[in-house]
Amino acid sequence: MKAAVYNRWLHEKGGGERHAVMAARVLADRFETELITHRPIDRDDLAESLHIDLDQIGIRVIPALPPNRFARVTREYDLFVNASFMTNQPSAARYSMMLVLFPSPVDRAWHQRLRQSVGRFLKRQLLMPEWSDGFYDVQELGRGWFRYMTDLALVRLRVPRGRGPVPIDVVAGNFRPEHSLPVRCLAGGQVIAEHSFAPRPGEFETWRIDLDRRFVADGTAELTLTSATINPAREVTAADNREIGLAVTDVRVRHPRHLLYELIFRRVLPDLGWRLEWLPEEYSLANLDTYDRICPISEFSRRWMETYWQRSGPLLYPPVDTSWAKPRPKSKTILSVGRFFRGSHEKKHGVMVEQFKRMCREGLSGWTLRLVGHQSQRDVDVAYTDDLRQRAQGYPIEFAVDAPFNDLQRFYGEAQIYWHAAGFGERSARDPIKFEHFGISVVEAMANEVVPVVLNQGGPPEVVRDGHDGFLWMTTGELRARTWDLVRNAERRAAMAGRARQSSQRFSAAAFRDRLNSLVDELVGD
Repeated sequence: MKAAVYNRWLHEKGGGERHAVMAARVLADRFETELITHRPIDRDDLAESLHIDLDQIGIRVIPALPPNRFARVTREYDLFVNASFMTNQPSAARYSMMLVLFPSPVDRAWHQRLRQSVGRFLKRQLLMPEWSDGFYDVQELGRGWFRYMTDLALVRLRVPRGRGPVPIDVVAGNFRPEHSLPVRCLAGGQVIAEHSFAPRPGEFETWRIDLDRRFVADGTAELTLTSATINPAREVTAADNREIGLAVTDVRVRHPRHLLYELIFRRVLPDLGWRLEWLPEEYSLANLDTYDRICPISEFSRRWMETYWQRSGPLLYPPVDTSWAKPRPKSKTILSVGRFFRGSHEKKHGVMVEQFKRMCREGLSGWTLRLVGHQSQRDVDVAYTDDLRQRAQGYPIEFAVDAPFNDLQRFYGEAQIYWHAAGFGERSARDPIKFEHFGISVVEAMANEVVPVVLNQGGPPEVVRDGHDGFLWMTTGELRARTWDLVRNAERRAAMAGRARQSSQRFSAAAFRDRLNSLVDELVGD
């Protein structure tokens, strides 16, 4: 059998990516297995960063595809595992699993459902097109928006009653800088119009098509657009690995109802128009129905999966490889490991920097705060880390950015206390995504006899038993108090460190392997 594990963020090499690669590692013992991603990545660098043997695992880099096109790729596999954060791509494999780090939010409050119903009503009444296949997500452009299409894309139009041909405008642009872009329009499998778009990046032109009413059935017409595509990642060395063709901002039936849409939502209230354009993609859960098993990584994630998606599934804790854990002679170090980036569930390094500085002012002496993690490369993420460095100046705070695994192993082995602050200051009922979904680095620290002091929200409370193998905190005052307790009481710190190492085995790679194999057996048999 042939299996694939998909993770679009593999280049980030974080905890979620390790989860995906470990799943592939387990499946490779049973099936011919590939990792699927969208950006080229060095195999040796990935293996070194995640400390996982990839010798039996293929790496397949494909263009980022719209959902229906992506599903066609999955048909090549007997077992497809989607282990990509907040990427609900559909699967057409014989057997399918989704490993959920955290579910994409769907607001089910009554007022939100009412807004959705009103939005869908407006889309129907104003004859807005339905982008059914072959289009990427909507993108902003000035005060407007557009969708890139692939080489072949389908759009459905509601057509009012009338006589004679239906006047349709395709408003689109060729954003290539040099070459013209020929495009064909088909209906009922027949080419009904052709047009060549001149190269005008950022500009749109209108292509008028007169559609014969024999192509209208039950008040609906379906048009197919075809064009050549380019891949920016290959042709202009960009990170955008999509196959993109024509940039389409609107396909409209020339009718007063659609003219009303243009006036209100394109010109007067474009912000509301933008929300209308996002409505189908943002709230559709149909892709989830293509999966046989949906497995959350923690009770925290499962609870929100049930809230957002009204679906549940068997728990599959992430694998934490503790085989390399080797406690060393301990130094006076407080450690935190987490990717340096801004947004979503950022690790709140700033909170830890400020609290450590305060402890130093309160008399903490001889101790070092060491912050370790992969650096995300967006400008905002690099600026985030630069700001942290400036704020840490004058204090014993070290940054180990993109440290090799051997150094990471040493940092874990030498540390005595582990801090984790992701989610602090956020509202769990409003923005649960901003909290740690499980806490792989917390388990890694515990395996190295490092006592965790972690926020009492999100996934970490499932890992740490307060007062037994670590401490939980809710306020920065509690964070400092728990840390002072460990700093001043070496005997208690050593006892808790030993219990932390024992507790870490609940989340070992062996436990993950057994659990994943059991779930796969339920699907495909022994």
